[in-house]
Amino acid sequence: MKGFFLCLFLPVFFSAADSIPQNHRYGLVDVAKADTSLGILILVNKKHKLAEGYRPYDLVPIDNRYNKGIMNLLRKEAAAAFALMCRKAEEDSIFLWNISAFRSDTVQRQLYENAVERNGVHRAERFSSRPGHSEHQTGLTADINSTHSSFSRTPQAAWLRQHAHLFGFIERYPRHKEDITGYGHEPWHFRYVGVEAATTIYTNKLTLEEYYGTIQETTRSPAR
Repeated sequence: MKGFFLCLFLPVFFSAADSIPQNHRYGLVDVAKADTSLGILILVNKKHKLAEGYRPYDLVPIDNRYNKGIMNLLRKEAAAAFALMCRKAEEDSIFLWNISAFRSDTVQRQLYENAVERNGVHRAERFSSRPGHSEHQTGLTADINSTHSSFSRTPQAAWLRQHAHLFGFIERYPRHKEDITGYGHEPWHFRYVGVEAATTIYTNKLTLEEYYGTIQETTRSPAR
């Protein structure tokens, strides 16, 4: 990226992924209430559910220059980071935009029911979330440019994979991690977690579930 070194050398506070027990089933526990006290690091997945009707208090519209979606709200910190990422991408002649950000419980329910009607439950749940289980309901997630699998082969996707962490975003559902995340590969789905966490996740090739596993294992380890 042209002249851009923002937070490139932030310290990484957790050990590499190979320090995590291989048989640890991150996130695959009984359904629990998502912990909103974690703020931008909230974990929402098939096993961690938001309270019905949850809506972040600080949603703001994404900069119109970088939005092509009806669902155009993100939490304030995430929206600012998204706009900065898009501006920096333009310096490399990469053009990014949001097509779907925050979703209400009602919208997510309708999308999920439509997916089930079209594809059946088993297939739908590889790419669609039940209401309360969608990261889009956190206001921290944006689908970028396209939701077609071919997006993974575009220059935009390549740029995001290399640079998104510098702005606090992670590719939330990476390839070959479905057994951990519960979802198929979505190269367009980026989640804001802040630069520090995103850098750790990117450097160690973790999912958010594995990142939490790393924290838990570190917390449980005796002091040395």
